[in-house]
Amino acid sequence: MLKKLLLLPFAIVTMNSFAANPYTDCGIGAALFPNTNWAAVTSNVIWDAGTTAVISATASEDTCSGGAVETAQLIHDKYELLETDIMLGEGTNLVALTKSLDCEDSSALRSSIKSNLVSVLNTEGYAEDSRIDKSIKLYEAFQSNDVVASSCSVAI
Repeated sequence: MLKKLLLLPFAIVTMNSFAANPYTDCGIGAALFPNTNWAAVTSNVIWDAGTTAVISATASEDTCSGGAVETAQLIHDKYELLETDIMLGEGTNLVALTKSLDCEDSSALRSSIKSNLVSVLNTEGYAEDSRIDKSIKLYEAFQSNDVVASSCSVAI
């Protein structure tokens, strides 16, 4: 049974070789191994059973490669530190976020990002949300942010 479960992602890659595949094109695996499908699949499955890859593919298929993947990964990995930096309006994690989005840094951008975070913090059930849920909410808030869209080169 375990062998079948471990082979499932590889079967999915083979069956979907002509379509976008979350195990090769999304998540941690795609960010770490953009040109090596088997390594991307292996990484995604080992890291979190492919959950991040599938969620990113389901939530927004167009974000499954390039800088958007790096941004999503940064938000997830540094979420608590990003919260602090965004609220303070400065810090290395906020700088890393704006660099991953290739943004022209401005007070308007920082204010807009802070507004996004405040809206996420005010969502019902926020305190009980998992890190991935919090990360997804913040990432999605950036997707609808006009200031982010006009100040940053990486489309999320």
